Amino acid sequence: MLFKGDDEMPPKAVITKEKVLNAAFEIVRGQGVEALSARSIAQRLKCSTQPIYSMYASMEEVNDDVYNRAIDYALARMNQYRNEKNSAAMNLAIGCLLFAQEEKGLFRALYLSDYRRQFLVRNTDRLSESLFAAFLQIDNRLSVLEESKAKTIFFKLVTYWLGIGTSINTNTIELDINDATEMLEEMYKMLTRKEGLL
Repeated sequence: MLFKGDDEMPPKAVITKEKVLNAAFEIVRGQGVEALSARSIAQRLKCSTQPIYSMYASMEEVNDDVYNRAIDYALARMNQYRNEKNSAAMNLAIGCLLFAQEEKGLFRALYLSDYRRQFLVRNTDRLSESLFAAFLQIDNRLSVLEESKAKTIFFKLVTYWLGIGTSINTNTIELDINDATEMLEEMYKMLTRKEGLL
């Protein structure tokens, strides 16, 4: 004797755009941007590639959404670090270094891959703009500078931070976070002193 529903298949999981984006983000986070494809997303969601292409017209659109999600995540992580002994500037710098250390796949996607260059062809550099805005707010002395001079300090500091962050991220050198922080602090003091900010 058959009961009602015995011959019915279990309902298929509904694939949404949010699920596709979450899966794509986790692939980049865990395996790097090189692992991201419609097939890898489909494997993670246990479906065919058809639902992915019904949500997105192309992988380029998926890439842009993942990159924007990565920016939001990176900014939240970078701003998460708090130590009352440090200035706000140093807390942000340490947060950036910890992001490089702890989120290797995302750091590489945002800073060390062709992914970044391709994204910036189609979009503004929201990550740099957000970090520059935070940079201006964390040191009142910067408000007396011309914007071009403040941007120069920021660019030099970010270049220095990126070098240290890349070394930490890729395990190129053994560098303790405290030593890296001290290096950044020395560079920041040197740059601000050069502009007459004491």
